[in-house]
Amino acid sequence: MAFPHFFDPWLFVAEFAFSIIAVLFCFLIFFRTKESYELTKHRGIRYFRNAFLFFGLSYVMRFLFNLVLLSGIAFDVILPRRIFWPIFMLPLAYFSTIGICYLVFSLIWKNAGSRALFWAGNITALALLGISFITRSHYTLLLSQSVLIIFAVILSGFMHTRRKKLSRTRILYFLVALLWLLNLWVLGPRRKVFSFGLQLLFELISIGVFWVIYAKVIRWAR
Repeated sequence: MAFPHFFDPWLFVAEFAFSIIAVLFCFLIFFRTKESYELTKHRGIRYFRNAFLFFGLSYVMRFLFNLVLLSGIAFDVILPRRIFWPIFMLPLAYFSTIGICYLVFSLIWKNAGSRALFWAGNITALALLGISFITRSHYTLLLSQSVLIIFAVILSGFMHTRRKKLSRTRILYFLVALLWLLNLWVLGPRRKVFSFGLQLLFELISIGVFWVIYAKVIRWAR
């Protein structure tokens, strides 16, 4: 089987494996926090776990994208970009933006009702999705999502500055933000500027951060 000039099989395998691991971790975090939420009905926990549900769904879309791409190459089928790209990239962009919004909502839920946050999240996701689609620039979406993540980190630090008992929460949000920023830029459309070794290193770091987040969530959920 001859590979197209733009296709790096080793990079593809690494990203394919990473997507599977990321999906597993996201859904593990979502399901392992189920009991804590059912016992407390804490809205902050609900938004936090739902953030990982949507992150997991975005990784599922990335996994399916890679799977279809590999199938097209294996069977020597040319996939039209106008159809192929929106089917996977638009849902991926929507799920990942909603996930970031829910991460922010887990911090500000006391200041707004559930319905208001629901509409705020969906309007934000659809607006960024529309801008990305109109401009045909995934780079614009990455910048917007990066701003949202940085906002979440700043907000977390601001809200927990005088509450030392919640310092572990601040660490957790920093880890989540670090993880998602790494994934946005290393697995994004501009990833070709990085060497294979550097991309592999970032993916290994991301898996390590995933593990630390999961371990902390499990410890605090007991």
